[in-house]
Amino acid sequence: MNRRRAPSAARKKPARKKPIRRKTVQKKAARKRPARKNAPAKKSAPKKAARRTAPKRTPQKKVARAKDATGRAQNRRRPVPKKPRQTKPKRSWRERAAAAREGLGGWAVRHRGRVRRAAQVGLIGLAMAALGWVGNQTVGYAHSAEAFAIREIEIEGNTYLKDIDVRRAARLQIGSNIFEVSAEEARNHLLQHPWVDDATVVRRLPGRVRIQVIERKPVALVALDHLYLVSDEGAVFKRLGVDDPVDLPVITGIASERFYDDLDYRTEVLLGSMALLQDYEGAGLAKREPVSEIHFDGANGIELFIGDDGMNVRLGNGQHRQKLRRLRRVLERLAAEKTRPSYVYLDNVRSPERVTVRLP
Repeated sequence: MNRRRAPSAARKKPARKKPIRRKTVQKKAARKRPARKNAPAKKSAPKKAARRTAPKRTPQKKVARAKDATGRAQNRRRPVPKKPRQTKPKRSWRERAAAAREGLGGWAVRHRGRVRRAAQVGLIGLAMAALGWVGNQTVGYAHSAEAFAIREIEIEGNTYLKDIDVRRAARLQIGSNIFEVSAEEARNHLLQHPWVDDATVVRRLPGRVRIQVIERKPVALVALDHLYLVSDEGAVFKRLGVDDPVDLPVITGIASERFYDDLDYRTEVLLGSMALLQDYEGAGLAKREPVSEIHFDGANGIELFIGDDGMNVRLGNGQHRQKLRRLRRVLERLAAEKTRPSYVYLDNVRSPERVTVRLP
């Protein structure tokens, strides 16, 4: 049996729910902060009054703000759509190399002056490096090759020195390399030797060295704490050695301490002795009656001991040349009479021309 449904108006409407009324919760008053020490208290009454009397915002201001917002929105820059990236077709390495060559060629044409100068500087640098390398190789070969070994050393001018002494003094040796010691270094080594006054060293490639020596000429011996050789220039240059000459006049009667300390005294003694020996030779007595000793006797002047028997000759001070000539005449006269005196005195101050002779 079909029962018809009742119309919607006849339906019962659901009861409306009552709104829940919430109780108003009173807000707690804000806790006041305690006042800071030594600080004035804040006046809160005017602020509360200001809050109460503050006018409410009118809708006109909202409208103005809305207008300002629309104006700012209109002044904004519109976004520009991005352009699609253009992708270039990839080139092969040959194409890139050709483009680089073209660019380099254009740059070289524009800066051809700089390129030319840089090329010149580079060529000069290469040339200098090559020369340096070749020089180093040449020097290394010269210092190690057997072709430059010393085969002969010529020595000239040596009388008191032996050849081996000269080679040792120059630091040269047969078989050594000729470039080990330079000519200047060999000469400096030779000049350090007491017998060498001057020297010359010449290298003649490939293996020959020539040395010319000028030796000092010893003319006397000076008796100090030891016997020393004196050159013809009046310089003491060497202590007397075993192989040195001894048949020379000996200078005696010198105070050693004064000789070392007093330059004037040393010069007077040495140069005076050299001058006296020259005058003695000039008088023609050196070969006939060689001098064996020159004695300095203080205030009495100089005494000579001459001949093989050591005849004493007093010269005194000054006028030695005239006195030596007078001595020669006396000796010649006595030799004609076949008489030889024991001593001859030529030191008479009052009458210098007077000669005192003692006969045996």
